[in-house]
Amino acid sequence: MTKHFNTVVIGGGCLGSACAFSISRQLGRQENKVAIIEKKVLGAGLSSRHSAIVRSANASAMAARMAKIATQQWKTLNNLWGVDIPFEQPGAIWIAGNSQTTATNKWQLLEKAMQKENIALQLISRNEVSDLCNGAIRVDPDEIYFYEPDVLQLDSSEILNAMQNAAKINQVELIEHCEVYDFERDSHGNIISLRTNQGRIGCENVVNAAGGWSSDLFASIDIHLPVALEPVYAANFLVSSQDVPASLPIIADFVNRAYFRRWRGSILHMHQPRSRSGNDIARSFSRAMMNPEGANLIYDASSFSVNHQQLNRYLQKVENRFPKVGKAVYAGGYQSFFDITPDLKFILGKDTKAPNLFHCLGAGQALKYAPVFGEIIAGLVTKGCSQDAQIDISEFSIARFDHQTISEFWRTETDNNHSL
Repeated sequence: MTKHFNTVVIGGGCLGSACAFSISRQLGRQENKVAIIEKKVLGAGLSSRHSAIVRSANASAMAARMAKIATQQWKTLNNLWGVDIPFEQPGAIWIAGNSQTTATNKWQLLEKAMQKENIALQLISRNEVSDLCNGAIRVDPDEIYFYEPDVLQLDSSEILNAMQNAAKINQVELIEHCEVYDFERDSHGNIISLRTNQGRIGCENVVNAAGGWSSDLFASIDIHLPVALEPVYAANFLVSSQDVPASLPIIADFVNRAYFRRWRGSILHMHQPRSRSGNDIARSFSRAMMNPEGANLIYDASSFSVNHQQLNRYLQKVENRFPKVGKAVYAGGYQSFFDITPDLKFILGKDTKAPNLFHCLGAGQALKYAPVFGEIIAGLVTKGCSQDAQIDISEFSIARFDHQTISEFWRTETDNNHSL
């Protein structure tokens, strides 16, 4: 028997869940209105491995504006999802090299741009850094430091629990272990049903929140989504609270290309940020073309370990930034992925070929934007607009890829460092 819903959301990660909850709320939280289709179980993809850092500073002013809104929404999540979630506010220290005038100017321009968006990001002295970190990190005259006090730290396991509870509260039907094989479209190009391993599912609207699976999923109906996976390694180290205080701000170290955060007792957690090199992005897309498994690579058991070479690199970074730690004690690690686009920007909004298809892809930054993206997509689905006059998502439209080759983005957008 065919099921039918007002809106079907493909992908049960943090973005898909946020879209489903907001759409359901705006439709009156009625049964059989909204469904999440998930090929595994809710949150089984990258959402379960997310560092859950929520920050606002971004080289795109509009992305920063949305991140600031999302930060407040995470604090008051009950208003949107009907559930609360615990959070900490450790703030973040950004570290950048000060030896190149051009790089320094970029960071100073970023500071001014964020101030225009009323986002607290200010240049601080080495002494102030030492005070904030209780002397735990090495400071250097060839580095500059910025402080963003409003950065949140969430717990990914708490988020997964909140998603489970919110699905029930918002009357969202969760269809797990359900793979989409194909789509049926009407004469106007609208998607009217999905063919799955659990039968046909009819719909009036479709939200694509499938992340790294999007490219293969929609290629069959001539909708091309340039999304690839970039591997990211995460590692945990045991440290003494005397060497690295529990109150340590998040350290966004762009000199060593590493994020550090104190976590759960004696843990110092570390992972690298997305690469902004055009060559590295090109390699990710090349690997995607050569990988028959596609995004299913995420579920491969081999991706839950860190190799010896990578671990040594991370140990060096820890010892370089935290001199009191000495030889760090390894406490486990894993590989995750960023689902990236050619210009490292989101794909957000209405599709250009299927009028009732809406994309919500985070380009490696999904979790922190989840509440605001959910509200934006819900507005587009239920009202035809984002419902927030201060938000303009045209910069993130899929239309930007219609008339420009992917390689053009690697030569222009990434050189301009558009996404922190």
